[in-house]
Amino acid sequence: MKAVIYEIGACNNPRRFDDRQKSSTHTLLHSTNFWIISCYLIFYFTAYQYCRHAYSRDPTSFFFDPTKGYQKVYSLKRESQADAFIAAANRSTTTKPGSQPRPMPTVCLGIATIARSEQQYIRRTIGSLLEGLTDAQRNSVHLAVFFAQTDPYQHPIYDEPWLKSVADDIVLYKLKDEEMAHLRLLEENHQFWNKSMYDYEYLLRSCLNTGAQWIMIVEDDVLAKEGWYSQAINALQDIQERMNEQDWLYLRLFYTEKLFGWNSEEWAHYLGWSTLAFLVTSLTLGVSRSYSLRLRKHLSNLSIAIICCFCLPATILLYFMAGRVSMQPPPLGLHRMEKFGCCSQGLIFPRQIVPRAMDTIHHATNKRFYVDMTLERWANAEGLARFALVPPLLQHVGSKSSKGSKFDEGANSIWNFAFENYT
Repeated sequence: MKAVIYEIGACNNPRRFDDRQKSSTHTLLHSTNFWIISCYLIFYFTAYQYCRHAYSRDPTSFFFDPTKGYQKVYSLKRESQADAFIAAANRSTTTKPGSQPRPMPTVCLGIATIARSEQQYIRRTIGSLLEGLTDAQRNSVHLAVFFAQTDPYQHPIYDEPWLKSVADDIVLYKLKDEEMAHLRLLEENHQFWNKSMYDYEYLLRSCLNTGAQWIMIVEDDVLAKEGWYSQAINALQDIQERMNEQDWLYLRLFYTEKLFGWNSEEWAHYLGWSTLAFLVTSLTLGVSRSYSLRLRKHLSNLSIAIICCFCLPATILLYFMAGRVSMQPPPLGLHRMEKFGCCSQGLIFPRQIVPRAMDTIHHATNKRFYVDMTLERWANAEGLARFALVPPLLQHVGSKSSKGSKFDEGANSIWNFAFENYT
């Protein structure tokens, strides 16, 4: 009985309890597992905050901030330069090369435009494409502006004086009465898919008739990078050398990185690399411990489990959260781009492929497809190579869709984020 009372008294002794608490704290602070977890949490918090700041403009990232990502930076500069060019063209009739006979153009630059409900982007599109060109470059470009409306007078810029001073050709429909009636019906019924296919083929044919070596078709709501012409021509020459007279479809001048994320089609690839990281880490720790007395003392099986089953998965998760464009950015320069290359804002075709492209589009006119979808399906079936420049030479700025207000949300998201890094 005395022994029991003595033990109870010892447990209730504050001094002895405090000694045991200090001993437990001392043991915890000297625990390898405690320091592994503590150091990793500090690292993870720091890395997380860095990712929030560094990858806020990556649309494939968990940390993407639309207010930063869609902010115009370089585009503002190009808009200002384009506006100045158009203003100068309005004051002068000598912007376009003179009426002297011109050599066969190197590039036919075709732009199809229709009136939008609120804002017309075509002025800045043309201004940015022509601004900064040397006289020799301008002389090698045939600018064809196609008013893709049965009544061109409905377009606000049709009668503006600057247009006639910069355009080499103002393209209008020249069709039989029954064909014009069909196009009016497509316009009235808002059959954008069918109409856009018809117009694309029509503009391709118009450009083909100029004899130009390269057929460049751009939409009427883009901005061009300063110096785009020389970069595009150099890339086209590079493609010709690479392909060695084999057929290829186009050089893409615009794409959006939103489609470059961690695509579900590649899940096995991601799983394989993650599994490999787990195996390498666990084997490295296990082998290192077997050769080191110090590691055998401090690195227990539980420590390895914490690293491999907690720290490593959390790091892999953060890697994926950071975004594919940030973690695996496409290398700069000219590359093949057969997948995820949206959309048709700007494409350059070699002359020899255009008749086949026109035929493909013609046979799909009555289907509910867009031009780029039609061309991609055909290219996949034929095994035709497609190329793109990284970063692109064009930016899409049309927040008001030509198809109507219900398409505006989709139009807003068609954006290249790397374009804004130009200076």
